[in-house]
Amino acid sequence: MLAKQVRHINDVLNYVYGTEPLRLSGVDTCIAESWRRCVHNHGLNPEEMKEALILPDSRLREHQEAIGDFTDIARYGLQALWKQIRDMGYVVLVADADGVVVDSLSSDSGRLALKQAGLYLGALWHERQNGTSAVGMVLETGEPAVVHRNDHFDATHIGLSCTAAPVFDSQNRLRAVLDVSALTPVAAKQSQYWVLQLVKHFAALIETAAFIRNHKQDWLIRLGHAAEFLDVTPEYLLAVNDEGNITGANHAFHQWFALHADKSEQPLIGSGFEQLFGQSLPELCGIQNRRPTLCFDGLTLFVGITPPPRKPAASPRNSTPLPPELAKLCSPDSRFNQTLQRVAGLADTQVPVLINGETGSGKELLARAIHLSGNRADKPFIAVNCAAIPENLIESELYGYAPCSFSGADRKGKTGLIQAADGGTLFLDEIGDMPLYLQSRLLRVLSEREVMPVGSIHAVKVDIRIIAATHHDLQASIAAGKFREDLYYRLNGLNVVLPSLRERDDFDYALQTVLRHVARNNGLTPKPVSAEAMNVMRRHRWPGNIRQLANALEVALHSAKGAQIQPEDLPDYLYAQNRPSESPSALTEQTQNSKAILQNPASLQNALQAAGGCVSRLARDLGVSRMTVYRYLKKYGAAE
Repeated sequence: MLAKQVRHINDVLNYVYGTEPLRLSGVDTCIAESWRRCVHNHGLNPEEMKEALILPDSRLREHQEAIGDFTDIARYGLQALWKQIRDMGYVVLVADADGVVVDSLSSDSGRLALKQAGLYLGALWHERQNGTSAVGMVLETGEPAVVHRNDHFDATHIGLSCTAAPVFDSQNRLRAVLDVSALTPVAAKQSQYWVLQLVKHFAALIETAAFIRNHKQDWLIRLGHAAEFLDVTPEYLLAVNDEGNITGANHAFHQWFALHADKSEQPLIGSGFEQLFGQSLPELCGIQNRRPTLCFDGLTLFVGITPPPRKPAASPRNSTPLPPELAKLCSPDSRFNQTLQRVAGLADTQVPVLINGETGSGKELLARAIHLSGNRADKPFIAVNCAAIPENLIESELYGYAPCSFSGADRKGKTGLIQAADGGTLFLDEIGDMPLYLQSRLLRVLSEREVMPVGSIHAVKVDIRIIAATHHDLQASIAAGKFREDLYYRLNGLNVVLPSLRERDDFDYALQTVLRHVARNNGLTPKPVSAEAMNVMRRHRWPGNIRQLANALEVALHSAKGAQIQPEDLPDYLYAQNRPSESPSALTEQTQNSKAILQNPASLQNALQAAGGCVSRLARDLGVSRMTVYRYLKKYGAAE
């Protein structure tokens, strides 16, 4: 350990525990907060220096596939940024929402040093694993970050200078992080602030490019303060479907909406454009000879509108709908539909399917959907959790046994789960946990299509479709000698990678689907989720995925006393970080007066006339959003 590393470790300890705070008075507040999170929230020890963590190629490919075509879009921004700084010793990286570097650009020299430093494909940068880093801080806070040399928590990385900015998707989920890092020492932290502006600029360009591609079938609405720059760098972007409902917005507009929308209003996504702005798209498109404008929250913004292209007639192949059981697994606009189309094409075959996904992400749901979508739907679907059966029983459970074949055996023998699935589908969940000695027997079942019960000398022919699932990296298990390579290739006919809940591009659809399912199973009526509660759930990482979401919504449905699910109805671990620091105070006199006006049709109409018929002015006078005023006007039949 170098002397400077020892000094840095002491500095971090002194600062976090407050024994010598004055000597480090120059530490930025955000860095200090990150150090404290590393110690108190993540349980990291600055005295434990860790080398950069590089994921194996198989895991890297999973992350690259999960992020989809986003890396193709980001690549252009990556290359443009690289051209501007390639002669200055920088590396340009793109990390996904888990902190895994999925794309990078660097000079050909020094590749080994870059890999050792973690500035390399497959490197994992997350605050809970690596401590303070630029990528880790962006993932933790959602804000751009500069982490320069001694700002890093782990003394291993104090030679690096890193600058990063977030890239959000149109649902306001943090999709990726754009990072510029220097392996060679950069003298002053102030020198990185011009790099920060570059990174933020290109992150915004990537975000906008991804927005436009993902919403190319929607109306694209650009809003900005300067008409001259509206088509180049609009402040706000909205996507609106043909029904007039908002399907996406850029991060800046999501931030505005969170600040100005009433807590009781519905979420931004799905809201009506006219309800929000008081003007319809046809009205704006009909304005001639000048750039149309919208007025909200006291600001006048110029508007640019790009209609969607005329949709070509779908080819017969593309017009074929998914089988109902597969179609309900994701929204019609989700990228996962492409994968389900491939799955549907193999539903009637015996091609084995291997499903990879985190615990709780819906692997068995997908397996059942495949079974019900094929010609074996009326035959048995037998699910076997290879991790749940005791090792001393798994052989007899899977293969069955002959009469009196061992002490304690049933005199009539027992049909195994494999034989019980004859004619149907055998689902082997958590196949990565199957003991090695049983894998060879399973391989024989797959190759010979016959099973040998324990204690029997006669094999029994079986006609089964095999679907397997695991949360393990089977390639890594093969390398470690824990999984047979020949079995892997027998199972891996079609490999399906299930996105985790936090990676899904249709989170709102998944939530509503699970909500209806939970309500039905509990004999309850589904309740709408308030905008605030929805935002709380969108921000959560959901390590337990769909299973955890179902449990949270079950708690919320039983707890909700009002017409909507509110944040306080959610489990404590979800609401704790979003709970107000003080209990709600009594309504102020102005708020009480505004409420009285809104709830009286005659008073509301009089107030509107006093405001010259301007809804925006009335909303400002009452201290509420225009959406609230429009909602009450519509309720009383005063809004057309």
